[in-house]
Amino acid sequence: MYLTDSGNHRVQVFDKNGTFITKWGSEGDGKGQFSAPESIDIDSAGQVYVADTTNNNIQVFVPRN
Repeated sequence: MYLTDSGNHRVQVFDKNGTFITKWGSEGDGKGQFSAPESIDIDSAGQVYVADTTNNNIQVFVPRN
């Protein structure tokens, strides 16, 4: 499960039992940075789309193999 953590300007990932796996992001307007990300989605290829309306963008993250 991927969740936006708007207050900490990051994305967090948890397994199906709610156990924390990883996080990424920091405050800012560069690649991998967010300013209160608000929404997240994952496509069938596993790409993660993070909507950051404060920075007026959507960043796409490709899964590592």
